[in-house]
Amino acid sequence: MPVIVVTRLRLKDPGLLNEFFTDAVAAIEQAQKSDGNLGADALADADNAWWSVSSWQARGAMQAFVDSEPHRTITTRLDHYCDEATFVDWEQDSPALPDWQTIWRHITADGQVAELTDASPANQTRDFPPPVAPAATGA
Repeated sequence: MPVIVVTRLRLKDPGLLNEFFTDAVAAIEQAQKSDGNLGADALADADNAWWSVSSWQARGAMQAFVDSEPHRTITTRLDHYCDEATFVDWEQDSPALPDWQTIWRHITADGQVAELTDASPANQTRDFPPPVAPAATGA
């Protein structure tokens, strides 16, 4: 059964954006090229929040991605970048990436938070607004 993995990270300082963005792009590109990846997407949200979602054939494929470079090193930098870092995963019948509102419901209900030195109050409570996804464009 496919595994969906979601991350929400909020930068504690907008001045970290260029450095963070370099790592974020590297992680998304790594996910897209990893064995067992069924899809990946990211969303830049308000208030310096960044969301990612990926779909995996199985938990083992996802874990292999998490344990390999550059993702492995990037995760050690979360405390440097973030005052909020939340993760959630779940199994679903479809390999399709869920919409951002579904993602928000899962992460606020069941998300695990990272221990951060300069965590915001919302980091523990997962009390953050739903993401604002760009409007769909018609062709």
